[in-house]
Amino acid sequence: MGRFAIALAFLTSIFVFGGNLVYSPAQAQTGVQSSAQKQAEAEALISRLSDKEVRELLVGRLAEAEAKDGAGREEFNPAVIIYRLQRDMGLISEEVQHIFAAVGDLPAIFPAAWAQFSADRNDGGLVWFFATMAIAFGLGALAEAGLRPILIAAAERAPPQEVESTRKKVMILGMILLKRFLLQGIFVAVATTVFVLFFDTTQKDRIAFFFYLTATGVFRASIAMSQAFHAPKRSALRLPLYDDTEAAYMHRTFLITVGFGAFAFFTCALFGTLGILGYVHELFLILVGTTTVSLLIYTIISGRNLIRKDIQSGAAADSSRTRFACAWPWIFAVFTGFLWIGIVVRELLYDFVPYGAALFTIGLFAVIPSLDALFYRDAARFEAAADDVRTALAKAGRLTLLVLVVVSLASAWRINPLTMSGGGYATLLAEAAMQVAVTLLVAYALWQGVRIYIDRKIAEEDAEFAAQGHDLSEAEIGGTGMSRMRTLFPLFKRSVQMVLGVIVLMIVLSSLGVDIAPILAGAGVVGLAIGFGSQTLVRDIVSGAFFLIDDAFRLGEYIDVGSVKGTVEKISLRSFRLRHHRGAIHTVPFGTIDTLTNYSRDWAIMKLKFRVPFDTDVRAVKKIFKKIGAELLEHPEIGEDFIQPFKSQGVFEVDDYGLVIRAKFMAKPGRQFVIRKEAYIAVQQAFQANDIEFARPEVKVTVEDEQEDDEIPKPARNKLHAAGGAAARLVSGPASTDTAENA
Repeated sequence: MGRFAIALAFLTSIFVFGGNLVYSPAQAQTGVQSSAQKQAEAEALISRLSDKEVRELLVGRLAEAEAKDGAGREEFNPAVIIYRLQRDMGLISEEVQHIFAAVGDLPAIFPAAWAQFSADRNDGGLVWFFATMAIAFGLGALAEAGLRPILIAAAERAPPQEVESTRKKVMILGMILLKRFLLQGIFVAVATTVFVLFFDTTQKDRIAFFFYLTATGVFRASIAMSQAFHAPKRSALRLPLYDDTEAAYMHRTFLITVGFGAFAFFTCALFGTLGILGYVHELFLILVGTTTVSLLIYTIISGRNLIRKDIQSGAAADSSRTRFACAWPWIFAVFTGFLWIGIVVRELLYDFVPYGAALFTIGLFAVIPSLDALFYRDAARFEAAADDVRTALAKAGRLTLLVLVVVSLASAWRINPLTMSGGGYATLLAEAAMQVAVTLLVAYALWQGVRIYIDRKIAEEDAEFAAQGHDLSEAEIGGTGMSRMRTLFPLFKRSVQMVLGVIVLMIVLSSLGVDIAPILAGAGVVGLAIGFGSQTLVRDIVSGAFFLIDDAFRLGEYIDVGSVKGTVEKISLRSFRLRHHRGAIHTVPFGTIDTLTNYSRDWAIMKLKFRVPFDTDVRAVKKIFKKIGAELLEHPEIGEDFIQPFKSQGVFEVDDYGLVIRAKFMAKPGRQFVIRKEAYIAVQQAFQANDIEFARPEVKVTVEDEQEDDEIPKPARNKLHAAGGAAARLVSGPASTDTAENA
C-alpha cells in the first residue's frame, strides 16, 4: 500500500514548485515593467480628463468587453476561420523574418547585457555585488551545513543494506525528502535575509540576486526529488526498476536538463529586465527553450529501454501495456515537439506566452508513466497476494494520479474550473476532463469499498458454511442452505454496480455538455413501453423480489417448484438456477412459480423400515433401537446433528414375509442422510449381537408326489425350476426398479 504514497508525495512536490514557476520569469519581469509603465501613462491620461469624459471612456470599455464576449460565442463560420488563419500565417511569416534578421545580433547580447548591468556603478560596485551575493549564498550554505547533522542523522545518510517493508521505504524516503526541503528553505531564508538586511544594493542587483537564488532553489529541489525517485545510491529504496548504473544515468541526464533550463531561463529573464528586448531577446528565449526541450527529449529517447522495462514490468509480452511502453518515448518526443512548436508560434503572434506552463506540462508528462507504473506494480503484487484493500487503494491511486495531473495542468495553464462559464472550447474541454476524472475517482472508490465489503462477507459466509461440514456439490434432497444475507449479497453487489454505472454515465454526459433531461424523460417513456410490452419480464422481476423478501429460499437449499426440483445454485434478477441431485441444471423464471416447497428449513424427519421374522420379540427390538439412539447421540461426528433421537415406532405393518418395524429420527436439514448410514450400520451390528435376523423373501414349492429328483422326468423337472425362478423374480422385483426408486 505504501509504495505509491512516495510517488504521490513526489508528484505533489512537483505540482508545488511547478505551480509557482509555470510562467517564464522573463515574461513576468517584462510584464511588471510594462504594467508599471502603462499604469503611469493611464494615471497621467485620467488626470487630464473630466468626469464626463471618464464616464464615456468607461462605457466604451464596457461595450468593447461585451463585444469581445459575444465574439467568443459567435457561430461557426469557415470563411472567418480561413481569413484569420491566413492573417496569422502572414504575421508568423513576418515575425520569422524579423527573428532571423536578428541572428547576427545574437552574439552581442551578452556584452550588451554586461554593459547594462555594469552601468551606473561606482568603482568596485560590480565586484561588491558579486561579493555580496557570494557572502549571502555562503552564509546560507553554512547555516544549512550546521543544521544538516541535526536534521539528517548519519544512519539516514548511509545507504541502507536492505529494506523489505514498503512502508519503511516510504517513511525513509519521505522523511529524507522533507528534511532536505527544510534545509533548502533554511538556505534560501538565510541568504535572502543577509542580502536584503545587511547590504545596500540597487534594484537590478536585487532582481539578479533573486533570479539566481530562485534558479538555485529550483535546481536543488529537482536534485532532491530526483534522488528520492531514482535513488542512484540507494538501491534498497529505489522506486523504478533500474539498477545502479541506469538510475545514475537517468538522474544525471535529468539534472543536466533541469539545471540548464533553470539558469538559462532566469538569465534570459535578467536580460529582459536590463533592457535587452525586441527580436533578439525573443530569439534568445526561443533558443533557450528549444535547447531545454531537446535535452529532455534526448533524456527520454536515450533511456527508452530503461523506461520501457520500468513501464511494462508485470505485464504480458503481448499486452497493450507492453506496446505502450515501447511506443511511449516516441509519443513523448512527438508530443513535446508539437507542443513547443505551438508555443513558438504563439510567441510570434502574441505578447504573452506561457513558456513555464509548457515546460511544466512537458516535464510532467515525462514522469507520469513511471509513477503510473509504480501504482500498476503495487496493484499486481497486492492482487497476487489476495489483498483486496491494498489492491483497491493502488488502483484508486492511479485514478488519483490522473486527477492530480488534470488539476495541475489546469493550474499551470491558468484554468479555473470555478470561473469557466464563459470560456472557449479549450476551457470547456478542461472543465469536462476535470469533472469526468473526479467523478470516475469517486465512483471507483465507492464501488471498490462496496465490492470489498460484500466479497469479504461472502467469503466469511462460505467459510462458515464449509466449516459446518456442508458441501453443495454433495447435497441431497433437503440439504442445508446458506444464510439469507449470503443469498442477497450478490444481488446487492450487482444493484450497486448498475446504479453507480448509470449515475456516472449521466454525470459524464452532463460534464460533456449533453442535456440529460431529455435522456431521463426518454428513459422513463422507454421504461413504460418496455413494461407494457414485456409484462412477463416485469412479472418475473417483481415475483423474484417478493420471494426474496419473504425469504422463501436461499442459496444451497433444496426446493421443489412443481415441475423441477434441485439445489439453488444461483439467483439473478428474473430467474434462479436449480442443480438437480443427479447433476442436471434447471433455470426457473420467478413468474412461473405457483407453489414452492423447501426441503431445507428448520428440521428434517427420516423414517426407516426393517423387516424381521414373525417370531421376533418386538419389545426386545424396541429396547435395542433405544440403545442405538443413545449411542448415536454420543457419536462424535453426528451426535450434535440430532434434534430428536433415533427411536422405534413399533410394528408398522405385517406382510407375507415378516413384521415391518419402523424407526425415525429428527435431524438438521441435510444431515439426515449421513445419520441414516450410521443408523443402518448400528442396527445391523445390534441384530447380529442379539441373534436377530432380517426377514428374507422365500419361495416354497410343494410337489404332490414325493419322488426323488432323479425319478422326476426331465421335462417336468425343467418346468418346475422355471416356475421357481419366476416366483423368485416376482417376489424380489427388478433390480433397476429398486435402484430408481431409491434414487
